[in-house]
Amino acid sequence: MTTIAARQGRYLLLAILLLMISVSAVAADKEKDDLRSITWLGYNEGLSQGRDFDKPVFIHFTAHWCSWCKKMKRETYTDPKVIRFMADNFVAVLVDTEKLPSLARKYAVNGLPTLWFLDSQGKGLTSIEGYAGPEKLLRVLEYISTKAYEEVDYKTWLRKHDSH
Repeated sequence: MTTIAARQGRYLLLAILLLMISVSAVAADKEKDDLRSITWLGYNEGLSQGRDFDKPVFIHFTAHWCSWCKKMKRETYTDPKVIRFMADNFVAVLVDTEKLPSLARKYAVNGLPTLWFLDSQGKGLTSIEGYAGPEKLLRVLEYISTKAYEEVDYKTWLRKHDSH
């Protein structure tokens, strides 16, 4: 009897161990998946998280018919460096101007895409109208996240930054 019980105990222990390993693998995959794309939030949730986590807020104004927005989605927002930098330093908000025209008016969106950068308290810092490729967006994200705007304008910062 004890041999059968001991064997069953070992099988149970092995089953539990295998379950724990598979759960950790799923969790690791989930963490990787989270960094395969930008996590977009709605406007109110994004502003709230910006305050809660003391992170600046990045707003992408878009519409379903905007070809340059689609290009950014395909080329800029799939870049691993952009995804990582955004996840570490910003709260990302996606606003469809056709569904929320009042927000487009509030931020004086005249063309698409329009990218707005807010501080963690929701105060507007600056905006970019038009397509921004990965390298350009990374530069602006770095400028905003380091609060370099408190010391120097973007063009001066960029000249100094690129000369190093």
